This record gives sequence, structure tokens and C-alpha cells, in this order.
Amino acid sequence: MSLQYHRPLFAALLSSLLGATIATAEPTVISVSPKDVRQEFQGMGCGAIFYEAHVTSLGANGRQTDQETLYDDLFKNVRTDFLQLQIRHNHEPANDNDDPYTQSFNEKDFAYCDHPLKIAEAAKKRNPQIKLYAVLYTPPQWMKTNNDASGGGKLKATLKPGLELELAEYIWAFLAHMQRHGQAIDYLSIANEPDWGHDQPGYFLTTEQHAALFAKVATYLDEMSRRHPETPSPKLVAPNTLSAVDTAEKTLPALLTASADQVDVVGCHDYDRRGHRWAKLRTLAARKPLWMTECCFNGVDKSPGLINSAGEFWLYMTEAFNEGVNVWMAYDWVYPPREGGEALIHLNWGKSYVKTKIYHGFRQWCAPLTPGMHVVGTTVQGPFATDISKPGIKTTAFLSADGKRLVVHTAAVQDQDADLEIKLPPPFSNSGYRARRTGKDEDFAELPGGQVSNGKLNTRLPGRSMLTLVFDR
Repeated sequence: MSLQYHRPLFAALLSSLLGATIATAEPTVISVSPKDVRQEFQGMGCGAIFYEAHVTSLGANGRQTDQETLYDDLFKNVRTDFLQLQIRHNHEPANDNDDPYTQSFNEKDFAYCDHPLKIAEAAKKRNPQIKLYAVLYTPPQWMKTNNDASGGGKLKATLKPGLELELAEYIWAFLAHMQRHGQAIDYLSIANEPDWGHDQPGYFLTTEQHAALFAKVATYLDEMSRRHPETPSPKLVAPNTLSAVDTAEKTLPALLTASADQVDVVGCHDYDRRGHRWAKLRTLAARKPLWMTECCFNGVDKSPGLINSAGEFWLYMTEAFNEGVNVWMAYDWVYPPREGGEALIHLNWGKSYVKTKIYHGFRQWCAPLTPGMHVVGTTVQGPFATDISKPGIKTTAFLSADGKRLVVHTAAVQDQDADLEIKLPPPFSNSGYRARRTGKDEDFAELPGGQVSNGKLNTRLPGRSMLTLVFDR
């Protein structure tokens, strides 16, 4: 089904005159409940994963001013809390020795780390509080059953038996290298989508394999941290699987049964979007933080600026936070130009870059949010109220720790415009507000502010746009 909605000519003419097309007569009603305080918001993040060399290519091409501008767009102009990095398969092309507790790695094999080191340094220069989260995509080829970096697709390549501590040593070598160069890793996942038979770099793990391997690696890292206190053991994010549905049903229960004390953060991707997956994971995670560790829209998108992909991001974010997620991470900051919503910025190697609608919407989402806020209850009723994972009007609200600021993100994940009636109880029933909007014709645009009147605010939201309202008591 096409994502495009073809409006009649007269509506398009009215749009040019009034700034919006005719909306439904009945408003979509959004009710915000600041007293319905839910989980803590702990941050937003994004990755520099497959195209780290693209991120640094402007400087490598002698365009250092443009390189610094790009870093500003990534880490200064967008308020994020986490930067995800990839541990590649390069730094041990052959086994260094037979003792996993004694490392004899060659410094030249860590050359690929030059890019993430530069990116991490640039990020912390602009945001000293940002945390680094490293993910092992695949062990080196000699550890794999297919002797290749690829996940083997349907063959589901995995770790050779008996090499669990060698894999742990491989991870530790990366942690130590980053530490020596001033970029300590704060969080770690030992695998990326190990529940899926990938053709990209990766390795497959059954539920039983995953639980056993995780326990061995966690114990090894603690022991190495004891022996080498200059490299603290990072907090462990697990299982970092592709399917949140399968994770809730199988992987996470097994992992917590085997290693509950060693799992610091429950983390999972969001590419299997059936049902109330995050609510189930929230219950299983209990008091542990729950992270959405990777998501994007990876289908073909020919809409202007990837506005349709941006809408999917808004849909994913509202779903996750409304069902208990503490941290949400977009997949990748930078990709080469393409007709897909995998990345926020498209960079033509060493020459120029374009900020997509995904970028502008993500920036708008992140800007008013700070760790320590809490998600609060919202409901949507009316013409564009839809079930989970379906297009329509989507909203999420966040309350500051002192209760004085309320942030409401509302997205029209459909082509039609919508009249909105936003209901706000005390103490925000007569608050002033500020507003921003990203849509087909706007990028992080500041709109005229106003005042809530008797607990209601009426506005019109163009299709394929997101409105952010910040209310101050």
C-alpha cells in the first residue's frame, strides 16, 4: 500500500493559503495525566556503527571546518545521552596465545578503532556526560563455525565450542584499548541480534547458548577488572536481540534465571513489533533499566526528506516509552545517501551531508528531555486513535522531577491533518507553553507560544508532522 495520500486540488490550494488542509470536524482528544507517574526517563542515544569512517571522512578529505560542523550537528545540536559503537572482528586475526588471561595483541590490528575514538572524543568535547555503549557484532573468523565474519544467514554460524573465554578475552582487549586512549566504555553487549540468522557480521546463539556464554563472559570481565583496575568492567546490557517478542517469551527469562545479578540493563531491538512487547519486557525487567537498543525504518522511502520514515520513528518512540522503556536509541547517525530510513544523516563521502527529516524530528524529540524526568499517562480518543503499531495520532508525555515542567510529544503518523483537543488537569490547566513542529514543510520550527485555557488547548496538526509542547507551571 502506498504511503502517499493524494488530496483533492481544492484542499491543496487551501493548504497554501491556510497552512493546513481541512481536518475532520470531530477533534482527536489527547488527555494528559501528570499524576499517573510511570518509569524514569534515562536518556536518548544513537550509534556510529557501520559507517564510522564516513563520519570522519570530511576531516580525512581536508575539510576540517565541515567536519567540526558535522560533529556539532551530531553531538551539540541534538541532546543525547548515549553513543553506541561497534566492536569489529579485526583486532585478533589469529589467536594471540592459549591463555585468555594473558593478552598479546598487536596494536596495529586495532587500526579500525581510530574512527570510533575520534567520534567519541568529539562527542565528549561537546557533551561531557555522554556514555559509550559498545556492542560485539561478531568474534573474529577463527572463532566462528563458518570461519567467516558473516552470520551465515540460514546456516546460523555460531561460536566454536570451547572458545567462550577466548571471546571474553577478545572483548576485554577492545575495552582496554579504548581505555588506554581515553575513551572508557560504560556499557557493553556481548552480541548483536544473536537470535537472528544474519548475513551481516554476527553470530547466532540459542537461548541456552546465550545464557551460558553471557555468564562466562560476565565472570571473566569481573575477574579481569579485579586484576586490572585501570580498566573497570562496564555495565552489561542483555540480551540485545532482534525480537522483543521472543525475548519476552524465551531469551530474557532464561538469561535472568542464569545470571540475574550480572544483567545490569535489559536491552532489546525493536524489529519484531507484534503486540505489547515492551509492557511484557517491563514486567520481566522489574527494577532493572529497560533499553530499546536499536531501531530504524529500513524500507524503501521516496518521500521528501524521508518524512514517512521520520513518522515511523515517532511511532516507535511513543510506543516504547508508553510501555515502560527508560532509554531509546536510534540505529545509526550517518549512512551514505540512500532511499531508506536507516540513518539520521546522509553523507556523501568526504564532500557534503544532508540532515533528513528523521534527524530534525529526533532533534525535536530529544531537545526538551533530560534524564530524571518521568513518563506520565496519556490517552488518545477520536478519529485518529489507533491500536499499537498502527498509523494515527500518537502521543507521549514527560514530567520533570520537580513537577514544574511537562513535555508532550504528539505525532500525526498519517497523511491526513487532524484537529486536536489537548486536555491538561491542574497544575497545568492554565500554564503557558512553547511549541515546535517538524513536518513536510518544517524542520524543528519554533511556533508561537500561548496559554492553556481552562485545561484545554486546541490546535491543528498537519499530516506527517510532530508537535512538541512544553508547559511550565
